[in-house]
Amino acid sequence: RDLVTSCAYPVEPGMVVKTNSIRVNKAKKSLVEMLLSNHPDDCLYCERNGNCELQWLAEEMNIKERKYFSQKKSEQRDHSSPSVYRDPAKCILCSRCVRVCEEVQLVTAIEFVSRGNKTTVNSAFNKGLNISSCINCGQCIMVCPTGALVDISHIEKIQTALGSTKKYPVALLSPAFVASVADHFNIKPAEKPAGLIIAALRSMGFRKVYDLGWAHDLNIYLEAQLLFERSLTRPVTPMLSSCCPAWIKYAEEFTPEMIAYISTAKSPQQLMGYLVKNQENAEATNESRQLYTVSLMACVANKFESSREENTRKGVSEIDATLTVREFIKILRSYGMNITRLEPGVSDSPFNISSAAGYQMAYSGGKAEAIAVQLNQIINGDKKTEFKFTPPKNPGSKKEVKVKIGKQEFGFAWVSGITEAQKYLDSLKAEKRTDIQFVEVMACQGGCAGGGGQPVYYFHDKHRTRKKISQELEKSCKLKFSAQNTQMIEFIKSGFNKKEELTGLHTHFKKRNVVK
Repeated sequence: RDLVTSCAYPVEPGMVVKTNSIRVNKAKKSLVEMLLSNHPDDCLYCERNGNCELQWLAEEMNIKERKYFSQKKSEQRDHSSPSVYRDPAKCILCSRCVRVCEEVQLVTAIEFVSRGNKTTVNSAFNKGLNISSCINCGQCIMVCPTGALVDISHIEKIQTALGSTKKYPVALLSPAFVASVADHFNIKPAEKPAGLIIAALRSMGFRKVYDLGWAHDLNIYLEAQLLFERSLTRPVTPMLSSCCPAWIKYAEEFTPEMIAYISTAKSPQQLMGYLVKNQENAEATNESRQLYTVSLMACVANKFESSREENTRKGVSEIDATLTVREFIKILRSYGMNITRLEPGVSDSPFNISSAAGYQMAYSGGKAEAIAVQLNQIINGDKKTEFKFTPPKNPGSKKEVKVKIGKQEFGFAWVSGITEAQKYLDSLKAEKRTDIQFVEVMACQGGCAGGGGQPVYYFHDKHRTRKKISQELEKSCKLKFSAQNTQMIEFIKSGFNKKEELTGLHTHFKKRNVVK
């Protein structure tokens, strides 16, 4: 009798399942050998070398030579996207990327093309990811078992800038990035993971390191102010968050009617890029010095975001490069650094103070809470009023909280994953609900803690662990919410008195026409 595929055969009472019999192991080995028959022999140069599921399977099956030979794939590599690089020759047609793109993210930027032994995974009309419906979330990278999908690396150009006498490299360190590095290297909050990363960055050659949590406070400050102003007119539609670049691109492509409800506040990365270039250029004594800003993020969509036309001035990007957690780990290895043995450093002023809100924004629901706290500060000030934001404990990617602030009740909701976000926003419209005033939308499951720039593991539920680490790091912060960051508030009030300067903190979005 033929072997039964476990994914399609129904379970029956009294069934005995053997997964390691001689026959099963022989079949598994043959399948892996056939996958290797036309796979490229460039493991030493592959991004996933040492962290490739196909390599692991070959080792587990004790495969020591190529048993079958087949013609190598000769499809063109796709490096058109600012975030995702695709090498079809390394694709084993596992369908993971197709499913996550279609079922989890509702994008269908890549899909199966042709039939039989000519089947490939490709973007629409083989036109490249840059003009497809790809939202640059990077979730396909997180599920790919080989090096067929990886992020566009900024390592080389960052190292070039670090070694240049004409460049002045400045690092912008995000709280979500800190939590992820702490998780990867098993660094406890008491061991100051942010300080260890700062020390490593200085050793690499960065002249200054700024705390991107400062810009998270500013983003919350701006969005809470926008929400307060909207609440005065009692709108029937909620305000939608704007900090997730993948969600923004999805809205521009698939639901342009929602653009009018999205907050105009720039994302923390772009706020910091704008402010740092203003500040550093104003202080520069050497006119030939070229400021080079590098953001350290847990997201590959930030690489796309920095290339947006709205985020450039006179052809110069506010952010010059983005370093993901994966890339940072590689750079540490290339420099031979043991980050746990470094002496913790401190970030540079004037962007060196931040509240716990930065770590809250590292996971789904954290920003909604931070906005609620800031809104309470705007409406009630320092009055001692009862204010309690208690997130529901029900499982799932969609949650709601109602909070009374002043004389009005505000509804806050948060949702992660594009499928869940689309369902929720559709339900609000269909049910004509007016009780929700703010919706936090994150494209990745669990928020930035599950971002596309995180280390790739065989198991993909690390976002829960990173959320716990972020919450522990929150407790270590002296400032608990954005309104307590007086450095940020004073800087904005003193440095942004002109209308044109204030508009630099906001942006706009527009409908995108892409190949679907």
